[in-house]
Amino acid sequence: MTERTSYLTAAEVRAAQVLHQRAPYALTNVSCSFFNVARHYGALTFQGCSYTYMPGHDECVRDDVLRLVTRMRRLKAKAAAPDHEQMALPIEGEPT
Repeated sequence: MTERTSYLTAAEVRAAQVLHQRAPYALTNVSCSFFNVARHYGALTFQGCSYTYMPGHDECVRDDVLRLVTRMRRLKAKAAAPDHEQMALPIEGEPT
């Protein structure tokens, strides 16, 4: 049996602590629980919060946490990407 991994990293879980605490930020082992229906519909609502099912990790992540994590990952990827010089297009009449 392989070890289950979470969709969220430890740093992302710490960042999610600033969001509301009325409902859990993630529901794990969804296929073995009452929340099994999320596998079929791709989402669920629990305690008034919407969750999205992550099939690769068998867990549901709260939508506001998912937005925060997506933004964090996008900014991290953007910061890691090298800056590219803008290529100048040749102007008609000018020697190249």
